[in-house]
Amino acid sequence: MKFHKMRKTNWKIAIVFSAFLPAFNIINNSQYSIDTDFNRIFLSWCVTFVFLLTSWYINSLLTVFFENYKREFELIKKIIIIFSFNAILLVVFILLGVFILKDIGGFFIRKDNAYFFIFLKGLVSIAIIYIIQYAINSDTRVQEATLQNQILKTENISAQFEILRQQVNPHFLFNSLSTLRSMIRSNNKNSEIFVVKLSEIYRQLLLKREKEIVPLKEELDFVNDYMFMLFARFEKMLSLNINIPENFLSLKIPTFSLQLLLENCIKHNIISQDKPLKINIFYTNPDSLIIENNFQPKLTHSEQSGFGLQNLEQRYSLLGVTDGIHIFSDESVFRVKIKLLNA
Repeated sequence: MKFHKMRKTNWKIAIVFSAFLPAFNIINNSQYSIDTDFNRIFLSWCVTFVFLLTSWYINSLLTVFFENYKREFELIKKIIIIFSFNAILLVVFILLGVFILKDIGGFFIRKDNAYFFIFLKGLVSIAIIYIIQYAINSDTRVQEATLQNQILKTENISAQFEILRQQVNPHFLFNSLSTLRSMIRSNNKNSEIFVVKLSEIYRQLLLKREKEIVPLKEELDFVNDYMFMLFARFEKMLSLNINIPENFLSLKIPTFSLQLLLENCIKHNIISQDKPLKINIFYTNPDSLIIENNFQPKLTHSEQSGFGLQNLEQRYSLLGVTDGIHIFSDESVFRVKIKLLNA
């Protein structure tokens, strides 16, 4: 498909170039010659036109071949191979003229050095074709890269929107307000702190919604506010243990990724007096975090089960990290390993 696209884009340039160059050469030669044999001139133009158009086609074919299958080839090797193929093609056309066309209108000048100059002109023409195609392909690659970057930006914005929608979960807000109402009714002294934490959570959501990554320390500060609200709701039925060395807190992590994983734990597991949920977050080599919980899945699954993990995997992919998330599960534990980033 890529080759077809390139031919469709460049074939007009190829035809114009292949027609103009031999015509220009004939006009230039006619200034120094009184020979006006139109049959010979037309035959010379036709053979040169076919050669240049064939050379253009071969250059295009080899260029696409190297891009698709031989990306590791160095530029100088590619040039040598392309010129070698074209040189063979040029020799074939010269031999064609010598043995087949020489009796039709005297196509070739019978001088000792005539064929050498024809070969030299052919090499120059091949070089010009290569330079033109290289410039066109370079411009095309720049345009494709620009378009790809624009697509990635659009996908990133879409992913960020989904992240924000996931964070500002109506159920989370409803549960938080229900917890706050219960705290107020029972004259809980932490009610005011709860309101402050809730407002801080949504303030951070608004401030950081456009950030792709944040330092791990900032993410943990956000998690502390988030977990305060969950502890107020679940009390002793929920526990969180964090064990991360201080010197790794400057590493980066996708924004709100820990909160998303914690919410995933709450959403999909039973939390009760008989079955308290225990969550652990700890550092592991090489530069990764593990978030795990005792596995006690709910009997009913939400319609968007797994959406949070897919969302996080997509965000790592947009950051250029292909192995950013690994998931492990057995009968007793559910574990997610995420990669910490240096930049």
